[in-house]
Parts: sequence; C-alpha cells; structure tokens
Amino acid sequence: MRYPFKRAQSTRIVTSFTTIPSVAVIFFACILVLVTPMPVQAQNTVAINIPSQPLSDALLQLGQQTSLQILYTPDLVRELNTSGLQGNYTPENALRQLLKGTGIEYERQGNTVTLKRISAVTLPPLTVSTASLKQGTAEEGYRVSNISGIGLWGERSLRDTPYSMSVVPSDLIENVNAQNMGQIFKMNPLTQEPNIQNHNSVPFVTIRGFQSENPVYDGIPLADGNGSVISVIEIDRVEILSGTSGFLYGGGRVGGAINYVTKGPTDIPLRRLTFGNYGGTQFYGHADIGGKFDERGRFGYRANLLYQGGDTAIGEPVNQKVANIVLDGQITDTLYADVKYTYNDYRKEATQSLFNSVIERTGIDTSKRYSPKWASNNVESHKAYTSLRWDPSKYFTLRSAFFYQHTNMRVSRIFLNQQADGTFTQRLNNTADETHENYGGYIYLDTQFKTFDIGHKLTLGYSSTFYEYFLSNDCCINQNGTSSLSLNELKNIPEPNWGSIGNDPKLPVWINRFNNILIGDNIIFNERWSAMVGLNYATTVNKAFRLFGDNDYEKSALTPTVSLLYKPIEEVTTYVSYMEALETGTRVGNTYANHGEILPPLVSKQYEVGAKYDINPNLLLSTALFRIEKANQYSDLATPIPSYVQDGLQVHNGVELVLTGKITDNLTIMGGGTLMDISVEKSNNPALEGKKPTNAASRMGKIYAEYALPWITGLSLTGGIYYTGERYADAVNTDKIPSYTLYDIGARYTTRVLDKALTVRLNVINLTGKNYWQNATYLGVPRTVAFSVSTMF
Repeated sequence: MRYPFKRAQSTRIVTSFTTIPSVAVIFFACILVLVTPMPVQAQNTVAINIPSQPLSDALLQLGQQTSLQILYTPDLVRELNTSGLQGNYTPENALRQLLKGTGIEYERQGNTVTLKRISAVTLPPLTVSTASLKQGTAEEGYRVSNISGIGLWGERSLRDTPYSMSVVPSDLIENVNAQNMGQIFKMNPLTQEPNIQNHNSVPFVTIRGFQSENPVYDGIPLADGNGSVISVIEIDRVEILSGTSGFLYGGGRVGGAINYVTKGPTDIPLRRLTFGNYGGTQFYGHADIGGKFDERGRFGYRANLLYQGGDTAIGEPVNQKVANIVLDGQITDTLYADVKYTYNDYRKEATQSLFNSVIERTGIDTSKRYSPKWASNNVESHKAYTSLRWDPSKYFTLRSAFFYQHTNMRVSRIFLNQQADGTFTQRLNNTADETHENYGGYIYLDTQFKTFDIGHKLTLGYSSTFYEYFLSNDCCINQNGTSSLSLNELKNIPEPNWGSIGNDPKLPVWINRFNNILIGDNIIFNERWSAMVGLNYATTVNKAFRLFGDNDYEKSALTPTVSLLYKPIEEVTTYVSYMEALETGTRVGNTYANHGEILPPLVSKQYEVGAKYDINPNLLLSTALFRIEKANQYSDLATPIPSYVQDGLQVHNGVELVLTGKITDNLTIMGGGTLMDISVEKSNNPALEGKKPTNAASRMGKIYAEYALPWITGLSLTGGIYYTGERYADAVNTDKIPSYTLYDIGARYTTRVLDKALTVRLNVINLTGKNYWQNATYLGVPRTVAFSVSTMF
C-alpha cells in the first residue's frame, strides 16, 4: 500500500469562552451567526496545484497539499494519468476530480480514504451502519446530515425530519474524553445534565422539562431503563429527539427520546489504541479494531475492548471491563444482516449518598464524598442485537431487528435527610442480586408507489418491548443508620449486618410491556410540499407481584401523528406537527408510603412548529416552538413518609434553538438553548395551581466551541459554557435548586509519530469547581481533569 501524506493540516476547532459571563450572550451569538453573511468558502477548501502527470504522482501531491491519507495498491493506478488540477477545492472534491474517468472509487473513514476498482455489481442500499453513516467528524464540525431512522421512518435527512433533533457523533464523545453520556447531555442545548444512576450507567435525561428514562438502542425502544447499561465505547452516535415520541416508539418518553446508535464494521481497516484517565486515578485502555473479512467487502467486523480501574475524583474506587463485538454481512445482493454483542462488568465502591430531603442546598461541597466504602454497586450486563434488511425489489423493503439484555445487580445505598440543626439522618438500603431482563424488536415493511403525481412511501409495522424484574423474597433490607450525623461523619457509618440476604430463589416482581401496531405514510406532493402521517395503536401492560403488591392493568389507545413540511428554498425546511403518546402510570418507588402502587396510565399531547436551515454544508441551524400537555405526578411531601400522587395537568410551552457545525474553517460550535413557560394547571389542590413542575429548568443556554490554531498545525483549543436555570425539588415550590453555570476547557493535538497518527486530548471539566445539583437527589460533578492518547497500529 502507498501512503501519500503530510502532517495533517487539522481543521479541528476549539475555543475557550470563559470570558463570556451570561447566557444572554450565548443566545445573542447564535442569532448573530444567523444574520451574518457566511464566507463562501467556509467548507475547508484549500489551494490545489497539481500539474499533468501520472496518477500515482498526482495522488502523492494531493496527500501533501491536503489532510487526506490515500491508501491504494500500485497495480490499481499503474499506467493511469491525470490532466492535473488547479484551484480551490475541498480535499474530497479534489480527489473526486482526479479520479474522474479512471474507473476507481474510494471509501472514506475520517481523513483516510481507500481506493478500489469500481465494482461491476452495484449492491442495494444497506441497513444503516457506521460505514454508511460516518458523518459528524471533527473536520466536518460534528455536523450530521442523515439520521439512522426514527420510529418506523427509515434513514432520512436530518434537515427534512419534522421533529426537533440533535445528533452527537462518536468523534465528539471521544474528543471531550467523556467517561459516560452525562458529559454529552450536559453539553447539549436540548437536554438538562442528567444524573448517572449509581447502579447503572444509563442517564435519566430531562428534555423539555420531562424525564426520559427508557433508552432506545439502534431504533429499538426499551420498556424500562432499569437494568440497562450503556458504555461510551460501543456508541457511534446519539440521536436526541426533543419532544413527544408516542407514535414513534410507543409508551412513555413524553419530553423526548434518546436513540443510542451502536458501532458497526468499518469499510477500511481500523486499528486504534487509546490510553487515558477519566479523572482522579481512573486509568483506562481502549482498543478499537474493525475492517472487512473479504476482498469484495461483503463481510465485516468490529471489536471494542475497554479496561478501567482506579478512583474517581471524589475517591470512589471503580473497576470496569467492556467487550463489544460486531459482525455483519451482505449475504446476497438483496439481503443484509448483522449481529452485535456487548458484555459490561461494572463495580463501584463508596458510591456517593443520595439526598432525599435538603434544607440548605448551598452548603454542600461536590468535591467531597459523603459515603462509607461499603456503599457499592456491582453490575454485570449482557446485550445482544441483530438486524436484517431485505430488498426484494425497488418497490419493497423489509426491515427487522431484535434486542435482548440480561443484567444482574447488587446495590447498597444510603439515603440522607437533613434536619433543622443541619445534621443528616440516614436510611440504609441493600438490594441483593436483582435481575433485569429487557426484550425488544420490530418488523417494518416499506413500499413505494405513486397516486397520480403524488409519491408515497407507505410503512406497515409492529414493534414490541418487554421488561421483567426479578427479586428474591429476602432481597431487600432497609435499616435506619446511626443517629444524626454531620456531612463529615457520614464516611464512618458502619455497615449493618444484612444477614442471609438474597438466599431465596428469584421470582418476577414487576413486568412492563408495550406493543405497537403502526402505519405511516411519507407523502411527497412536489419538491416543496410533503407530509408525514401515521397511526399507532399502542398498548401498555403492567403487572406487579409480591413486595410490589398484586395488581396489573392493560390499556390501549390510538395515538396519531401528522406533520406538514414546506421548503421555501432548497436549504430551508419548515414544518408543523402534532403527536400523542400513551404513557404508563408511574410505579411508586420504595421511598414512598404508597410504594408498589401504580398510577393510572395517561395520554399526552404535543404541538410543534419548527424550521431548519443549512447555512452551509457543515452548519445547521434549527429552531422549534412547542406545547406539551401531560398529567402531573409528584411527591406530596407528607411526613414522616411522603406519597407519590397524580393530580392536575402539566403544561410546557417553549422555544428551542440549536446551531451545530463550522462557523469558519477554524471555528466549530455546538450551541443554543431552551426557554420555557411551565406550570401546573387544573389541579384539585389549589396550592399547586400555577406552580412549576419538579426538576424542570425553564431556561438553558449552552455553547461548546473548538478553534484550530492556524499557526500551530494540528493543535485545537476547546471550551464550553453551560447554563441551567433554577428548578424546584418539590411540588409546592419551596425547595429551590439553584441555577448554575459550568465551564470546561481543553486542548487537542494531532500529529504523526513513526508514520502513525497520534492524538493527545486534555479536558478540564467544571473548571471553577462549581458546587451544584444535577437534580434534587444527586450532587453535581466536581472539577475533573481527564486526558487520553490515541494512536493507530
């Protein structure tokens, strides 16, 4: 293989905005970008000067004049010539011009392209994978053009999707040294920073003021987030839907849905090692290996392996092992299939205590640990996925997928209640050897046809997801801790004698199920007007046994959606949409007096108007106005033990703005914000009328930026400012969670050592050491320094 290259002319972009004092400036900056004329060449164009010569020499010069690394065999270009190329081109367009008429095509992975002979057989479009969707690189400003699919709608343009969405690609996850997805959601302007559950690593993300607890994996929704484990190393991209998703994914997810798109095989060989530190003494090693088994590229593989060990920034010992294996194949010209498996073994000691009630929130230091070493989590998870796509003709496509996850956990936790004198009482909880099982799957049939001049893509489908929770009769113990203690004394709480806990056989205690029968039609009237309409006959089933009582219910509802899209010009899409969602009534947890009770199911409604504008190919601006109506659920704060109840209507009106991509050749931003007017209406309790729903920030403003220093090749500075407004921890709005602004800074340097690409990343999270609350129960992340070194081998 030949490797024409020079040291990468990195356009990765990062800047620090630590001097900007206010969220208002963030909104002003976004608006200023919209009205400021963009440079015509804000697409990474470079000056190309290649004379007429043999193609092999021309490719060598192209590699020297751009950031491309071009791989090919000498036989491929032998006796081929080029007439040369002069002018300003993007690197990829320059390569395309040189290869025109040669019978050679290329595949791209980041800045590396592989040349190959054009095949005589053209295969049909494959199911979405990392290879087919590899967008959102740092060089492209993390801008993604297509989404992998949303509900029964298949792969489509992000700009022409009539929902408010944001996509976080794997390049950004890696470049901020994210230990888990909490760091990513903290940065995203559509989401509040979530707490990462102590007993697993799936965030409970708040979007549009509502918590989205149940994740979606590769388009397959889960019935319950408990027991679900996700690692950043298996994620290729995160597709964030802001807004009600009932028609798309069935029950729940009133505020939005999080689709974790997992990694797939690469079209070109990938061999990458990363060594780093997530903060404190948490060192880790990560290997990412991918490629094709055969010369035709029909069968591929991908493996991601992680080992992590050490203490967090507040002294919590962590040990984690992850193995992610993927195989795929174009079995015939019309049939594609893949198989994915992930093993995760996560162990954590001295996990931070949870706060049930707090009188004074400003006196707690997030850089300290308030827990003894015996408070711990042990989680072992197995996940398996498979998907299939069959294209028997150009008119029909069959898509199907299946997911299974089995998780075992053992969790010991401490819940704190602050007293009037500032001390804390404790409730000690031990759940021994609990098991969670999640199943999910779908089957969709697409057909394309026309009625007169109106085009249709009609999809019929069925999806189902099932969750089952297993415990033994002697599984769970709650004990009162030592008498009231100060925060500094909490580390000394002795471990209780739990006795012979968890010796009885495990039996099911909780079942959730959602079934969806769907029909949707993507209608194209002409090049400017289109519509997306659909119906979902959604069914929610819930059953509880033993310690959760003995009750069950089943409810079905027809949840429709309709969206109308209009494109005044090619670069702009506007839309109006309406959607409903059937939601399971909340299962009341064991911290409430009515634990085990199931609140009634309910139907929520959302109205949305939005617009998306491609300012340039690597810069997308989107905005949306919305209204959501949902039944209100809250803690009544009764003493000594509160109850969890359903009363009144939660109404959220708001506006969102998101800007993602390259402002200039050297500057990338991901920014925007959310403003909402939220309140409780139609409550039977007059004290709740007009109050703010719990844990819902009505204001957010965030911006992350990268700036590539033009005078130091390969060096980028990074930084972010993230503002979250005040929220309330209780329904009557007496316990206020203060607003906060967080600052991150960092740097990234890319070079070559011994002819191998080398990337060094450094990130400081919560630069000022701000004390803050992620929500009413969880403390924020302390100042943390993370770094990594990645190299190819």
